[in-house]
Amino acid sequence: MHDDTSRPLKLVVIGGGGGVSQVLLGAQATFAERTGVIAVTDTGRSTGTARALAAMPAPGDLRNTLVALARDPDAPLARLLQHRFSATTLPALDGMAFGNLLIAALTQMTGDFGTAIATVSELLDCTAHILPVSTVNAQLGAEREDGSVASDELAVRALHMAPLRRLTLSPPDAPAHPAVLAALATADVVTLGPGSFFTSVMAALLFSGLVTALRQTPATVVFIVNTTTQPGQTDSFTSFEHVRRLVEFLGPDTLDVALLSRSDRLLPDVVAQYAADGLHLLHPGDDELAAIAALGVTPLVRDLTEVTASKRTLWNKQDTIRHDPVRLGLALRELALGRE
Repeated sequence: MHDDTSRPLKLVVIGGGGGVSQVLLGAQATFAERTGVIAVTDTGRSTGTARALAAMPAPGDLRNTLVALARDPDAPLARLLQHRFSATTLPALDGMAFGNLLIAALTQMTGDFGTAIATVSELLDCTAHILPVSTVNAQLGAEREDGSVASDELAVRALHMAPLRRLTLSPPDAPAHPAVLAALATADVVTLGPGSFFTSVMAALLFSGLVTALRQTPATVVFIVNTTTQPGQTDSFTSFEHVRRLVEFLGPDTLDVALLSRSDRLLPDVVAQYAADGLHLLHPGDDELAAIAALGVTPLVRDLTEVTASKRTLWNKQDTIRHDPVRLGLALRELALGRE
């Protein structure tokens, strides 16, 4: 950990689009150099159609993160990237985000997915570096506890199935983006999550070279634990179970801190609305914190949740109780400066 601000601090955030955006936005005041590393194995919604069109990694979470970190997220180009076509006579394009098509076109034109993402970042004048975790068109799979196999990301997160035992990647040796590994080598703080535990956070870690880079980074490695369970992925998980599974995957002495949220500010009606959809609030008790510490991971508890008056409704996607960017940023500042 670092105890001074004599040099610019560097942050690397690994996960899915929404969670990474929250962390990057909240950390802006403390970290001079911020890098978002985005999962690329999604196959659902318009992202899956765009992937099939250009034989490329998933663009959707990257598109959302690029827009969120644009110099002006309300500028015409940023809004255009988020525009979804209404095309009832062309079902393949109905609901398609224009930005996904733009990334597909740039990938075909340049022959490289990483170059396509860098071009969009430049067009939007992004305030952070946004990178795909890999530029390989890889597919996420899984083995379940009952022995059944899921062959793509949409099947991995399917509801009412047996719990996930192990994730797989095809091709299994697909490499992480070299720029991601370079960022990890010089980072001060690295965060994993928040985001879908298996299909964003763990999926990103499957790419070759990434776990080794996390084991070797001089950074403080922080797991930002989700605020709720997620149907189809972590239905019965406690906060401790999230941390245990991650430590099991990374190996000992890699994860330094588990950043957990406990809040009494949430409206009971809102918590009940999420619970009715299978998203149950995680409120880790002292026994869980002790169990996390016994794994060799320091638990850091703060009130990190974003309070809303009602449950959000997203386009063809389930939302969760989000982390508050400002509160996240303050917690990461504590860690960067070596204070608890």
